[in-house]
Amino acid sequence: MATIQDIIGAFFIAAVVSYGFTPLARQIAFKIKLVDHPNNKKSHAHPTPLLGGLSMFMAFFAAVFFTTDMNNYIFGIFLGSAILLVLGVIDDKLGMMPKMKLSGQIFVALIVYKTGIRVATFEDYYLSMFFTCFWIVGITNAFNLLDNLNGLSAGIAGICSVFFGIIALMNSQVYIAVLSFAAAGACLGFLKHNFPKARIFMGDSGSMFLGFILACIAVLGSWETERISLSLSLPILILGYPIFDTTLVTILRIREKRPVFLGGKDHSSHILASLGLRKKRAVLITYVICILLGLSALVVSGAPLCIAVSTLVVTAAMMLSIGVYLAVIRLRSAKVRRKNGHG
Repeated sequence: MATIQDIIGAFFIAAVVSYGFTPLARQIAFKIKLVDHPNNKKSHAHPTPLLGGLSMFMAFFAAVFFTTDMNNYIFGIFLGSAILLVLGVIDDKLGMMPKMKLSGQIFVALIVYKTGIRVATFEDYYLSMFFTCFWIVGITNAFNLLDNLNGLSAGIAGICSVFFGIIALMNSQVYIAVLSFAAAGACLGFLKHNFPKARIFMGDSGSMFLGFILACIAVLGSWETERISLSLSLPILILGYPIFDTTLVTILRIREKRPVFLGGKDHSSHILASLGLRKKRAVLITYVICILLGLSALVVSGAPLCIAVSTLVVTAAMMLSIGVYLAVIRLRSAKVRRKNGHG
């Protein structure tokens, strides 16, 4: 049985290992020529090594292995993470068809489902399997798409992990709290090398790893509130910003008739930066939004029904307003570019 000391230990072990191992991962990336070169779809100006995901992978599992007992859940998460790590490195090095990457993500989701990590809302085996895979693949891709500015994906993953950990503690789920704070520590240690100036990127291996871990934590946890319908809202609120950003990008790319999985500077962070904000400030604004969503989840988890529902309505209205505002800015700027392009 995990204890509060295990939670603290998991956080610090992960942070120290991530911070200490990242420079070695950087050297390895240079040696195997796993480097991201700048282009017109990317925000960095200099070639940057891509292997930060390996350091976070090592940090998270070092923390978990030394602070908790091993079980089927951990085995499934470890195996799934290792497969995603390999897929991500291959994609960063050689490139990969989106359908092939998606197939790998679905396979990983099926692995963890078989080990018992599943959406318990649905009793039917195959219905539960479908929604579990949909959730895990969706959140994994949300963080993969979110990794577009220094510190953005790791910082938001760290914030989400902390709120998962806090609510898990409130519900006496110390085991889930250990996993959550291990993820938070891994993100913190990596951030020291990635924000505000990036000496290394996490790559697809890192962004998919973080999304996968958080998706599994969300499924494993029992997010109890006054009503079961509100309980389902807690992981959605905590992971609200990645979900919001992915939804916004998908709508914009469909509207502009562009491939959804093709990279571009149309994420919420890019649109904020286009308003004249420095990239660092744009990232910090997304942190604030993510914290507000996490605080909303805390309110919903412990407040009376009327306050919880009101919080949900206000939060949904806030995110919808932000989404509409950013979409209008993006569509106007795209219209101006097309007009200038035609002379």
